[in-house]
This record gives sequence, C-alpha cells and structure tokens, in this order.
Amino acid sequence: MKVAYVLLHPELGGGVKVVFQHAQLLQMQGHEVSVLGCGPKPNWVQFHGTYFNYDQEQPKIGPQDLVIATYFATIPIAEAMNLGPLVHFCQGYEGDLAHLAAELPQIEAAYSRKIPALVVTPHLANFLSERFGRESRVVPPPVDFSFRPSLRYGPRKCPWIFIPGIFEAEVKGVTTALEAVLELRAAGRSCKVVRSSSLPLTAEERRILEPDVYLFRLPSQALARQLRKCDLMMFPSLPMEGFGLPLLEAMVSKVPAVASRIPATEFIGKGDLTLVAPRDARAFAAEAAHILDDRLRWRKSRSLGYGAARRFYPRLIARQLAEAIHWAQEAARS
Repeated sequence: MKVAYVLLHPELGGGVKVVFQHAQLLQMQGHEVSVLGCGPKPNWVQFHGTYFNYDQEQPKIGPQDLVIATYFATIPIAEAMNLGPLVHFCQGYEGDLAHLAAELPQIEAAYSRKIPALVVTPHLANFLSERFGRESRVVPPPVDFSFRPSLRYGPRKCPWIFIPGIFEAEVKGVTTALEAVLELRAAGRSCKVVRSSSLPLTAEERRILEPDVYLFRLPSQALARQLRKCDLMMFPSLPMEGFGLPLLEAMVSKVPAVASRIPATEFIGKGDLTLVAPRDARAFAAEAAHILDDRLRWRKSRSLGYGAARRFYPRLIARQLAEAIHWAQEAARS
C-alpha cells in the first residue's frame, strides 16, 4: 500500500515523533510510505522513507492508497493535494486548548468533516463518535527503545523529580507539579527538579520554582539518558491530554510516576499507575512522598509501570496499525 502522512511544521515534539514512528512501522511492514512536511526533515527522527518539504516543492509521489492528515490544519492541505483517500490521525482534540481559542471555528469545521479517523486512545474514539458522529480506530504510539531502565535499588536520599511539558500549555499542568515540589520541600524533603520542554525556560516559571536542570529541545536519545537517572516523574496533565508520551517513556525507563487521573493515563497505566486528581498539588506531593520514602513501594512502582508499558511494544502496535490503515482505506473510499 502507498501511504502518505501530511504534517504541518515538523517541530520537535511528541505528536510529530509519533507520526514518524508510525510511518517507520508501516515501512518495515513493506508499505511504501512518504511523509510530507511544511519544512525540512528533522534530523532527530528515525524514518528512512521518502520525505518532501511541500513548502519548497510539489511532492512527486503520485496517487496514494491512503493519505493521513495529522493535525486539524493539515486536513484542507491534504485535500488540496488530492493524492488519494483521506483519513485524519487525531492525537488530541485541539479545540480544548486555550492557546488555539482563536482558531476554534476552523478546528470545529475540520472535525465536522465526515472522514474516518485514527486515534491514540479509546477516549478520543468515544469523543469523535459522540461529538461528531465519526468512526475511528485506536492506534497508540509505540515504545521508543531509546528509553530503557538503569539498574537501581532505590531512590536517592535527595531524589531527582522529572517534570515534562511546556509550561505555557495549560493542558500539561506543569504549575501543579512545581507546586507539589514546593509542598515536598516545605515538609522537609529535599529534592532536585529536572524539567524538560520544547520551549525556553520563562521568568514566569522561575517565579514559581527554579529547576535544578532544564532540558531544552533534547532529542529522544539524550532525553532518555537524563530520564533514567531520575527517581520519580510527575505527570500532571489535564483531561484534554490526548495520550501522554512522556509518561509511557518513564514507564519503560522504570521511573516511578505520579500522574493525573485522566482518561489518557487510565488507558496507559491499566490500573498499574499511581493516579491523583488533576490540579491537586498536595495529592501529587503526598503520593510522591509515599513512593520515595518506601524503597519497596518504589521498586514495585517501577515494575508495575514497566509491565504496563509492554502493551505498547512496537510489534504489537504494528499489528494494530496495519489493521487500522486497511480499515481506514476502505472507510475513506466509501
């Protein structure tokens, strides 16, 4: 099958990474896969298929068996290319994001199109069905084996707490995690904070808490090395989070996590994660303390998270992806 993914700007980030991961899985199964992006191919991706920068050249790939729009704004772009049957790959509903409020009419118009969808979690499938009457199939991100565990027997006396996400993106809930660290320190527990983001550290974030380490735009392999040195992750995303790739990466790195109880984390963890109410900094701090103060609980949390991550191994996701794109092709044609 000939498959083309249409990206917007191929910037460093989880959503773009997942597109290239899926594209690579399809190529490894023998499909002819192209990725079309508005900008040059990123140097941090592991994809060996054809890439076109459609901002500079007309893609020379001919008719496709399936074209996959990867963001609401790429649906009209893909339609204008007129390369073949169209499907929408949804990694989260953009209409819930505060920084895209001005684009809500365009988002609603794109989602109202009766085209089939691929989604990363069951709650997104339910959302598309109930809100827009659209059919979809679930295909989560695969584990990136750059992320792997280190040999550890317990947390440090002064633990390193990893907090991922863009501070300015409300959906990531970073403020909650920073406030939880302040709660821990106020209770007399020393700890260091390792932050990662695709945007620079801001004065507003510094006013809440100055991180001990700030990882800015780190590609996967370098980020993986830093993550497996940490003793705990706080993942404080809000319910509009589509998946939560950093949480999966922590799980496969055997880094214990405290996460918000939201549909995405319930799907990823399958009952094996420590979950608390979103925006509850005290609950994050309390559960973090329970894990860090109890070596046996810390080890159990490592093992449970690692076990839950096995459901996302590439060979299993590849099978789901193959079934999903064949369904999508038939659904798009009809």
